[in-house]
Amino acid sequence: MHTTVTPSPFLAERGLSRSRLLLLLFAGIAAMFLLAACGEVDDSTEIAADGTGVQTLAVVISETDMDDVDGGAKTIESVIEANNPGLDYQGMTKNGTDTVFTLTLSFKDAKDYAAKAQPILAAGELTKTAEVTFTPPSPPFSSGYTLTRNFTANDLTRWAVKALVDDGKIADASESDIDSALDPGTVKVTADGSELERDSYAGDGSAAVWTNAAAVGFDGVKVVTAGAEDPAADAYTRTLTYELPRATYLDAKDQFDDFFAAATPDGGELTPAGETGTTWVIAFPQGTAEQVGTWTDTALATTGSVLSVETEPSSEDPFAIETRVVDTIECTVACGEMGSLEQALLVPAGFSGGEVDDPDATEEIALDGGTEAQVITKNITFSKAVYDVTVNRDGGGTVTMDLSLPASDDAVVTEENVVAFLGKGTERSESEGVVTYTRTAEADSSEELSGALQKLGFEGLDGAPEVTVRERDGGKYSVSLAMGLNEKLWDKAGTEATWTIRGDGLRPTAVTEDEQGGATLGEETITVEGTHGVILTFAAERTGLGIGAIVGILAVLAFLGLLLAVGIVAFLNRAKLKALFGGSAGGSSEGQAGSGPAVADQAGPVPGAESQASPGPAAPGATAPTDAGMSPGSAAPHEGGGGTPPPQGPYGG
Repeated sequence: MHTTVTPSPFLAERGLSRSRLLLLLFAGIAAMFLLAACGEVDDSTEIAADGTGVQTLAVVISETDMDDVDGGAKTIESVIEANNPGLDYQGMTKNGTDTVFTLTLSFKDAKDYAAKAQPILAAGELTKTAEVTFTPPSPPFSSGYTLTRNFTANDLTRWAVKALVDDGKIADASESDIDSALDPGTVKVTADGSELERDSYAGDGSAAVWTNAAAVGFDGVKVVTAGAEDPAADAYTRTLTYELPRATYLDAKDQFDDFFAAATPDGGELTPAGETGTTWVIAFPQGTAEQVGTWTDTALATTGSVLSVETEPSSEDPFAIETRVVDTIECTVACGEMGSLEQALLVPAGFSGGEVDDPDATEEIALDGGTEAQVITKNITFSKAVYDVTVNRDGGGTVTMDLSLPASDDAVVTEENVVAFLGKGTERSESEGVVTYTRTAEADSSEELSGALQKLGFEGLDGAPEVTVRERDGGKYSVSLAMGLNEKLWDKAGTEATWTIRGDGLRPTAVTEDEQGGATLGEETITVEGTHGVILTFAAERTGLGIGAIVGILAVLAFLGLLLAVGIVAFLNRAKLKALFGGSAGGSSEGQAGSGPAVADQAGPVPGAESQASPGPAAPGATAPTDAGMSPGSAAPHEGGGGTPPPQGPYGG
């Protein structure tokens, strides 16, 4: 840089000569250089393979610069000893006319290095946070070491310069001169005996990098995890597929072979690429989420891999099952700067919804990775719907809707939620791993049946479901149906659906209109497959009494049969019944006779009575014979001869 200085006319008028002005400028420049620096600091860092090391700071003050320090070297040494914030002071030595003050900072690892540097930076009134990383070789991906550090030797010695300036020990120095008092000297970093090259320099908020690492990596790694469909089991498998150029593999064949062997857990399986291949595959055995994370760390030469899976119904829709997956994987080392990492879940087909043609099929769901949960939503639907429709001649009848789903899905949605969704009156049954929920609508007339169907969740073309029966000539009928699930139910219905349509007192004879085109006429029924709604008209003929009438007739016949049975029993036991009711009547007559003189005693013997009397006096307790013959003027005996003849004489009949 070239600067031209021109004397000001104003200064000339004030009497300053050109030569005097130049003298003043040179003096100022000299003073500036004098204050610009009064020494330099060399920096040497040595790190062992295990990460331990020491940083050596050598502050070099020339004889000329020492003249500007009040008290010279002893002053500097006393300031160091009085204000040292954590460095090890090794003493003062002479190197020719230069004075060298040596300080060291020893550390056990990168973390310890940063922790010890922090108070030293703070003593120099620097606000930055010390950061250090030390990366050793990671065969086969790296063959060297890398050190990053965001502070310099000047940062670590600023506290000493500041103390000298604050104490006024440096001539004509002020606060603004602290950062320029020492020039950066040589900087050297060695690791395991080898010198590292500076790859970048520390800037504001950034770190300087020294390295001798030669890094290689896979072109791509794909990580596929299975078992997320049943997180409660906590049993997962994982497959890693590596893509590696053949030349890269051959350059470090032994190291890569060792890596793949170590990356395969006990019980896992390694599939090598073969003689000319470029793809290696490691399949983990089944393990917990924690085990899978640990195995992944080894398989990708990293740390901190996390797998977690949680499933629960959505708070807004119990049929929507939310699976939250966290799959945290770092592939910086194994993938290098250019390699890619792909993550996915392997789940049964339909895991995230949609139709499934093959129940044994699977699908892959891509994962974003990272530390945040990825939400996969599956909308559970009923796997099968069966509709049974019976229509009578008045347009009434019954409609039964059976909605089924696997017991495993039912356990997730829960019976309580399904019943609340379908409505009051829902019945539940379970058989062979399938749960079926049943609802029924029943009514006597077309209008009533339409209303009952609406309550079940059906609708028609323009509102309510339609069931219409029209009588034709000769006992012929036309039956029209227009009904299907409403939007709420349709969203939860699957693809498998069957309608069975029959008559009560009617027999379908022909399908005359079918908008869906899937109706099939059988001997007694019409069936429709694969739809949750029907719009059709069919012809039917009368089959005699309907089911309702038959039930009524059977009830009447049952009642009449009961009466007939009672009559037969009474006939067979007529003698006992007659004796029972006859004995009751005789007892009543005796009671009346006891209240006054008997008629027979007053009127004398009754004509014809002799034939009924015993030949002699009756013995006490003896019973009169019941087979006495007829005498002139007597009444005929009762049928069967077992009864008592009516009284004779004036009151006789």
